Amino acid sequence: MAGENHTLKRSISGYNTNAALNHSDEYAWQLFTDLNHPAKLSDCKPDHDKQLGDNGLTVWEVWQSREETFLDGAAKPPRWKDGCANGGFYSYPVGNYSNFDDEAVRINPKAYRFIRKNHLYSLDEQERLAQAGVRDIDFPLGSKTVKAGWVKIAEADKPYYHWVEVERDGETIIYGLSAMHIASKDYPTWFWATFEHVDNDTRWNQVYPEAFQGWVIPSKDSAACPPTNLSCNEIPQGFGLEGTKWENYRLRGTQTEIVDNRGNPTVLVNSHLEGVLDQGSMSCVSCHALAVKGESGDSMPIPITEGTNDEGLPMGHIGALNPTLFLDENGNAIPYVGLDYVWTLRNAKREGL
Repeated sequence: MAGENHTLKRSISGYNTNAALNHSDEYAWQLFTDLNHPAKLSDCKPDHDKQLGDNGLTVWEVWQSREETFLDGAAKPPRWKDGCANGGFYSYPVGNYSNFDDEAVRINPKAYRFIRKNHLYSLDEQERLAQAGVRDIDFPLGSKTVKAGWVKIAEADKPYYHWVEVERDGETIIYGLSAMHIASKDYPTWFWATFEHVDNDTRWNQVYPEAFQGWVIPSKDSAACPPTNLSCNEIPQGFGLEGTKWENYRLRGTQTEIVDNRGNPTVLVNSHLEGVLDQGSMSCVSCHALAVKGESGDSMPIPITEGTNDEGLPMGHIGALNPTLFLDENGNAIPYVGLDYVWTLRNAKREGL
């Protein structure tokens, strides 16, 4: 698959169920290279006059941010075209690295338009759906979101990172992209892929141990590695990564199912984005299956962690979820509306507030 010609349009706004299911790691790298192609700021599309690795904002960075999507008072966000024309919201850390509160979240056109059309930017509207007995919402195939983490780097690090400069309090701060998590709706339970900079393995966990754990869970990349060593820490051939800053990023893994063909829970973790959690109990599919909204109350009614490990780190949900999570104390089903694995909908706002 790496040698196939593919268009940016298909990868960025379309879907490929066969590739996602049967060539997961190759498909992950296709998404990674296409979403990191330089963007044309005038229309938020790929700039075909530029090459992978050129400086500037990438395609996913000019998608709508959660801050532009979920406005105060549940105001209706602008049309995609208008939002693009007005320039984007750039979310970078307030400190030395991204944390859970200031990580960057971007939403592609299909997902954004679905949220806008169905008023899902309103927490009250989500509750009205639950009250009406709607069991699940259903994003269109081709919907995508990206979650990213940044870390403060030095001038000498620039050639090895995708980076941005931020002016703050009279100081120029350089942030390097340290983590990138892609969710793509290629089939009902979505396709999940997570990438990290190689420095996350042994460098940043020494500098910022409170936020980076290192690669406790080995990578799995069948596109870059032989079957006997899926954690070979290499890049795949045929994607144009060589000689660019992107050759310093690694696929940590992909996820398509909750369990493997032996019934064992599958694990997918990003050591930065989930750096404060137990690494062995991270599952994108299991966690995002908890994205629901009730008839009232909290935007995250079911806790995404349960208990702690021996080191005191919160543990997540892996494998098939316990059905009792969706029941009340009397064993009755709570009237939740499922948010189709899209946790960013928890950022919806109250109307008029």
